[in-house]
Parts: sequence; C-alpha cells; structure tokens
Amino acid sequence: MKKMIALVLALALALCCVITLAEDVLPMKTGVYTIINKTGEQITEVRITDNATGECNVFPGEGSEELFENEGIVIMYFDVPESEADEHILTLSYKTQSGREESFGTLKIEEAKIDLLAADAMTGATPIAFSTEAPEVAGVYTFYNLTGEVVTSVSLTDNEDGAKISLAPANGLAPYESIICDYVIPEERKGTTLTLRFETASGKVGSFATLKIEEVPISLLDIDSVSGATPIAFSAYPAE
Repeated sequence: MKKMIALVLALALALCCVITLAEDVLPMKTGVYTIINKTGEQITEVRITDNATGECNVFPGEGSEELFENEGIVIMYFDVPESEADEHILTLSYKTQSGREESFGTLKIEEAKIDLLAADAMTGATPIAFSTEAPEVAGVYTFYNLTGEVVTSVSLTDNEDGAKISLAPANGLAPYESIICDYVIPEERKGTTLTLRFETASGKVGSFATLKIEEVPISLLDIDSVSGATPIAFSAYPAE
C-alpha cells in the first residue's frame, strides 16, 4: 500500500511538472503598432496599457534619451497569451510637449499603423487614425542583442530626410532576444542610407551610420569588447 501511495504521489508530481511546463511555454500573440506622430509637436510619452491587467509598455523607456518628434515613427509591441488575445483590450494614450493628453481605449491585439492626430485634425473625439496604406517594405532588419545586457532603445534615422523610427519593446530587449524592424521608403529613394543607434541599460551607446536598405540580420555587440569602431555584425552571431 505504501508503494502504491508513493507511486500515485510521484505520478501527481510528474503531472504537476508537465502542467507547469506547458504553462511556461504558452504560445503568445504580439500586437505590433507602428505609431506616427502627426500632432505637430513633440510627444513626451506614449503608453499602451492592458485594460484588464494594468500591464503597460511606455515610450520612451525609463532613462532613455529617445525623443518622439513630429512626423517621427515609433514601433511598439504588446504580448498576451494567444488563447486569451480576444479578451485583452488596450488603451493607447499620449502626452504632447504643450501638455495635451489624449487616449483611445479600445485597441485590439493586432498589427496596425496608427496616426496620432493634432487637435485641429480630429473629426470627432478620437485622437488617432488607423491607416490602411500598404507602402512597399524595402528594408527588413532583424536585430539580435549580443551586448550582454538589456538594450533599452534601438532607432533608425534616414540620412537623407531625417525621418526616424524608434523601436520600443516592452521592458527593453533582453540579452539574446531579437526584434524585427521593417523600414518603408519610396522606390525612388532606395539608394538612401540609415543611421542605426542603440543604447544599453548601463548607458553605452553604439551607432552605425551607413546602413543600406536591405534585408539583413544585425547583431548588436558589446561596445567594450569590439576590436574596431563598428559595434555591430551583419549576422545573427558575433563575427569570428
């Protein structure tokens, strides 16, 4: 009888472990929001908040020196368990340099391109507009964090017209995590170059000023350990 009880307890423990493991690897659904500042002024904060849990993603992150200028672009992300995606409704809110505060409280977990509007551009009470445009994607960059610490910000700046895209992953980009950025540019300007800039939690800043419009993996490297002046490698791993 004691052996039987021990066997039942062992099976129960094993089942518990299996259930815990299954919960740890729940498939996630990611909301991807390409947010364009059309307010006519600098935006000091953009926040996406889960209405049910209060969890939020904020740009710029704590301690970041990134700015969200007029006509700038920020890509923000929000993860929820895939099986619960329809249950999570988000609030997108923003504050401008002049003190204006706006919010939109029924954002879904989806991929969307969103304009943050100036007050005089609003046709009703909604301070945002969803864009249905589908411009050509000319550059696709997969950034791998191999710095050894959290990367708090990654940005791409167009060297020709100064347009800037800032990536804002929730809680930063942890070591060995990756993130993908699509850069949209008109066909006639495909020869332009970009400046890549990234900053780590310890305040280290790396940049590369001649990034082409292409599809390429890019490793963000530990600035103190690179042998030359280039803090990146065009691969998913550091150069040998």
